[in-house]
Amino acid sequence: MITHITIEMPLIETEGVNVVPESDRNRGFWQIFVIWAGFTIVITNFLLGSLTVTAGLVTGFAAAVISIALVGIVVYLGTKIAATEGTAGTTAMRAPFGIQGRVIPSLAMVLATVGWFGVQTGIVASSTQQILANFGYSVPFAVLAAILGLVMASVAIFGYQWIEWLNKIAVPIMTVLLAMVVYQIVTNYSTDLSTGGEGMTFWAALNVFPAATAAFLIVAMDYGRYGTPEDPDRPSLGASIAWVAFAIALAAIGIVAAAAAGTWNPVDIMVELGLGSVGLLLLVAGSWTTNVTNVYAGGIALSQITGLQRVYMTTLTGLIGTVLAIAGIFSFGGIMSFLSALTITLVPTTGVLLVHYYLFEGGLDEDELFTRDGTYWYLRGWNPTAVGAWIVGAVFAILAPEYLVPALSSAVVAGVIYYVAKRPVDDWIESRARTGKPAD
Repeated sequence: MITHITIEMPLIETEGVNVVPESDRNRGFWQIFVIWAGFTIVITNFLLGSLTVTAGLVTGFAAAVISIALVGIVVYLGTKIAATEGTAGTTAMRAPFGIQGRVIPSLAMVLATVGWFGVQTGIVASSTQQILANFGYSVPFAVLAAILGLVMASVAIFGYQWIEWLNKIAVPIMTVLLAMVVYQIVTNYSTDLSTGGEGMTFWAALNVFPAATAAFLIVAMDYGRYGTPEDPDRPSLGASIAWVAFAIALAAIGIVAAAAAGTWNPVDIMVELGLGSVGLLLLVAGSWTTNVTNVYAGGIALSQITGLQRVYMTTLTGLIGTVLAIAGIFSFGGIMSFLSALTITLVPTTGVLLVHYYLFEGGLDEDELFTRDGTYWYLRGWNPTAVGAWIVGAVFAILAPEYLVPALSSAVVAGVIYYVAKRPVDDWIESRARTGKPAD
């Protein structure tokens, strides 16, 4: 059983995989809205919008709006679970997958967070390299990625309250950056609404945001576990409204900026639009908020697997993400391959947890989440129904044509399989116990 962790270090969050005490769950609509605004008003969503530009401005924007709204539903549902139960996302995954089976969604979450940390660190390092070059200094990308990756991970090591403060600072910075981008486009560029259309299809564009946000059910719970349990709808609405409103705005600006600059790369966009060192500096500051969330959630997921303290696992997540940045994950091919990996590994777990919580349990037993041989022990600590549903969802994501939008439909497939098979498999496990063949 994992117990409450105490770290003799001032101002460092001690909550890890354990359930947050009800006395600490006091964030309402506006507190959660602000943290999600900071999380959403970041260069990642600008980048995702710019990636869809080859589908055409109108087509890419339509796909972005639809997919962002659907992701918003997941954010709402995840936040509501966490505010009600006080559990981190990967902790709640113990209920459907089993206490040992938690390794599956936790590993998938680690993949998501270290990958995005690598992408964001690549953006920051590239921007810094351009800034220094403007002043006549040549610094290798790998050196900058190593230094900046470790610096950006530092805030997440301290925990939730530090992330809240960083978001309050970063939101105005990103707002200024986006205003500069819009001003440059309006005053110096004209954009043809028929731009693009030769590359990405509507269905492929529809897949971009859900694939990139495959971790959002777990992220919503990691942040939402501090929401007020008396009225969990309020923090849930704060999270989902902030995400939908600001993600659509960022996507629109990213698509138009990419069309105007003729490139998907945010660093090159800033240069092409003539924003120079100021734009690149704001790009660095704005990217920090996303990386903080990545390394924070990744640290919790690693804690689920190892049982070690969040603060140490957060540090390790930052180190792994920094190595990926140095290895070159920040490229069009690297990002698209990474999104495919997220669709396969993480999206199906979303369907399984939502079906388990809302259609079967309607709540979680806090004590049983950490109890061997209890409700969530299943078969040697693994729930074969959840594992099987996850495998089917993952295979479907690999084989499904793009018009089925695997980053959305694989969650549905996994959820349906779980719903149909859960009761028969549970009955089988119980029959083993009755006939002298215990689950352990």
